[in-house]
Amino acid sequence: MKGIRLFPLWVITMSILAGCWDRSEINDIAIVSAIGIDLVEENQLRLSLQVAVPAKLGSTGGGQGGSSEQSTILISETGATVSEAYRNIQGKLPRRIFFSQSRVLLIGEDLAKQGVYHIIDFHTRYAEPRINSFVMFTKGKASEIITIIPKFENISAEEMKELAKLNVGVTVYVRDFLNMILTEGIEPFAPQYSLKPLEVDSKNKTKTQAINGLAVFKDDKLVGWMDEVETRGLLWIRDEIETGVITIKVPQEKGGGNISMEISRAETKRIPILKHDEIKMRLNVTSEMSVIENDSQLDLSDTKVLEDIQKEINKNVRKRVQMVVDKAQKGYQSDIFGFGQSVYKKYPREWNATYKNDWEQRFPQLDVQITSKTFIRRIGLIK
Repeated sequence: MKGIRLFPLWVITMSILAGCWDRSEINDIAIVSAIGIDLVEENQLRLSLQVAVPAKLGSTGGGQGGSSEQSTILISETGATVSEAYRNIQGKLPRRIFFSQSRVLLIGEDLAKQGVYHIIDFHTRYAEPRINSFVMFTKGKASEIITIIPKFENISAEEMKELAKLNVGVTVYVRDFLNMILTEGIEPFAPQYSLKPLEVDSKNKTKTQAINGLAVFKDDKLVGWMDEVETRGLLWIRDEIETGVITIKVPQEKGGGNISMEISRAETKRIPILKHDEIKMRLNVTSEMSVIENDSQLDLSDTKVLEDIQKEINKNVRKRVQMVVDKAQKGYQSDIFGFGQSVYKKYPREWNATYKNDWEQRFPQLDVQITSKTFIRRIGLIK
């Protein structure tokens, strides 16, 4: 083919790599590490952004030496919507707001009670914020939580993220929360985040961040809270419990004391049972545990003693699970367990024809039967 001039491959490659027209230089952007949203006067939203100060992030040691006080700054503005508040912040910031590094979305209680769908909608519809950010709720103001000076990390948002990853409570991402809002047969929930004293019963007023419970929703509105014990019950039911410690108190007639066991494996099967047009839910909980502490006089090498301890653990597990079932059914009428989803998966025709339309009324009356089987696999070397 005459007249066509072929360029060497390296020339073409160099021209492609010469530059990126839409790149963002670090000196041109304000990197957001956490987002807090609260309801303020006249139904306005307050958007609070924790923005990293790049020059201060190289120092280590968390709150040591006072360096971490300058590792982030808080910038906030109000608006009728998140988008409006965001634009108001951008109007007074010399750098472009960059959401892509934010890993935490924290929402205050007053706003959560009014409904949060529009908040989640912005977080998923706008291109920059991550849908795999952790979503959390607080009884106070979100702006107060994200301003705390971290104790172990450079920025408080990093401590929030690491706490969520430890599975000390429930872990919910923005995408998960949106799915729970949109999916039939399950109601949303998310971790409760707060500030707690660093030392127990101390005059030291220093506080640290903590996950200490659960926010319960109906549709997209907050209807109540659950504490740490009730949260563990939810994890049992949803087959999401990975670790934990259960302590059994030994009666005085058997010498007294306590025995603590660590959960090494747990499984919960949710089995819907449809009979005579009535739906029931059976929860079969199976656990394997290891003894990690024993200050009682019981001989754990005795088979009869182990059987008695396993029975006590089964009572304990059933009590925990029943407690959270009662609170969800009678207190909040919110199916945070996803029982409706379980019914749909096993009986899709019946769900679509009957139960889907009035599950909100059926769930509080649902008969939930709980069984527990525990196996102590390890007792240690000391009798």
